[in-house]
Amino acid sequence: MNSKENQRTKLTKMLFKNAMINLLEKKSLYDITVTELCQNAELNRSTFYNYYNNVNDVFIDIEQELMLASEEYIQKINKIEFNSIAKPLYQLLNYIKENIKVYKLLLNNHISEEFSQNIMKKPIDFLKEKIKTLNIELGGDTDYIFTYIVSGSLEIIKKWVNSNMKESPQYIATLIYKLSSNILGLKNDEIDKI
Repeated sequence: MNSKENQRTKLTKMLFKNAMINLLEKKSLYDITVTELCQNAELNRSTFYNYYNNVNDVFIDIEQELMLASEEYIQKINKIEFNSIAKPLYQLLNYIKENIKVYKLLLNNHISEEFSQNIMKKPIDFLKEKIKTLNIELGGDTDYIFTYIVSGSLEIIKKWVNSNMKESPQYIATLIYKLSSNILGLKNDEIDKI
């Protein structure tokens, strides 16, 4: 019975999340009501309130689910030895491309910056580790430098997503990598080691 109930819970939440995604294609998050969400999911309000307190909770559930999937994807990447930071970023961009509809909606309708910041967390952590292994000293401004890199990278990804991904994931990954290398002041021979 517990397994059946878990399946029912997953199915019900999935229906609400799919309804949210469909509604977000037509309107802003803040214009979506519980009534609309229930009608779109073909479920009643009491069912909604069994799982969520408000519309934002459904959106947060979608964000968390996608973030978890992204992290699992990047964890698999980190197990493989890469010569370049551009490769994990390239893999992440491919994942975003495969899930473009949801990423586009989440990047443009986020409730907090946490989702956007977390997208870049693993690739940036990977870059930080590479910088440490090369004994490159960035001084006391390291946190500011990486905040700048993350913010700039996110804006590039948003522009890419919102322009219907005209460029390839490889092109965008290489662009972000080159810009980040320039910001970090890496020389050509140091760049080749990353």
